[in-house]
Amino acid sequence: MNHSNLKLSLPPELAQEMEVQATVVSPTHPDVGVLVLSKGMNHFSNEITIRIYRLQRDSTNGRYSIVIELEAFMFKSYRKAKEFINHLPNMTATEMLLLLNPVSNSPQLQ
Repeated sequence: MNHSNLKLSLPPELAQEMEVQATVVSPTHPDVGVLVLSKGMNHFSNEITIRIYRLQRDSTNGRYSIVIELEAFMFKSYRKAKEFINHLPNMTATEMLLLLNPVSNSPQLQ
């Protein structure tokens, strides 16, 4: 579930350096969400960084703020990075665990 109208508080340095790719709010816990940011996300880049953050909603103002960075991923192609972002909201826990704990001889995210 992508929420483009989400009230989001981003630190200024992140807002300048990174681009918001997606926000996802938990359907069972609406005060918790995930923010997906990218750097170098264009068709010509061979160094794309995707960073995933946990969000928490402030009950006083309704804005979501970053609590912690969950993980960062590197991609060598725009297509692979875009596929990852599109698949992220529907990714199973097993798929995410395998990405977080890769085996050295397994295919990379590239």
